[in-house]
Amino acid sequence: MNFTTTFQRGSMLIATALVLGGAPARAQAGKFGVVDMQQVILSVEEGKVARAALEKEIKGKEAELGKQKEELDKMNGEWKNQAALLSEDARMKKQAEFQEKFMALRNSEMEFQASIKRKEQKATQAIAMKVAQVVDQIAKKKALVGVFETNSAGLLYLESPVELTQDVITEYAKRPAEKQVDGKAEDKKKN
Repeated sequence: MNFTTTFQRGSMLIATALVLGGAPARAQAGKFGVVDMQQVILSVEEGKVARAALEKEIKGKEAELGKQKEELDKMNGEWKNQAALLSEDARMKKQAEFQEKFMALRNSEMEFQASIKRKEQKATQAIAMKVAQVVDQIAKKKALVGVFETNSAGLLYLESPVELTQDVITEYAKRPAEKQVDGKAEDKKKN
């Protein structure tokens, strides 16, 4: 599973919002900015934490699935060694048992991949929404007509764009961090 690829896909979701949500379109005159959303997401602390948590979960599940694969290999080897000694019914029963466990393993792998993909998308979207707010503020300060995401399909050329990626990372880091409270994100606030 490629964590970066999912972040790229998630960043494409917000690219249109960045362009359309920026300053109103003016005549051909004006400056345009660009942001490498993937770099932002992978550079901000929230993205690093999300990536580390997912990688830890992936490694744990891979170890678990590896054990199940070893058991299947052992089971298959035993079946092959005993096949000549077993009755037709016993062979069929062992083969059906192996196939059932094999399919359960495949289903478990597929469900886990889908779960990781959902978690990646959720993390990406949460960060991307905050990044969009930061980009909006920076674009207004710099009087930009629009801001494009550099990795999204469709942007092939832009003459002299204003590179905003590092500005976005810096401004994002200044925002209040979130903490988890009862499974829900909550902004840290001083009372």
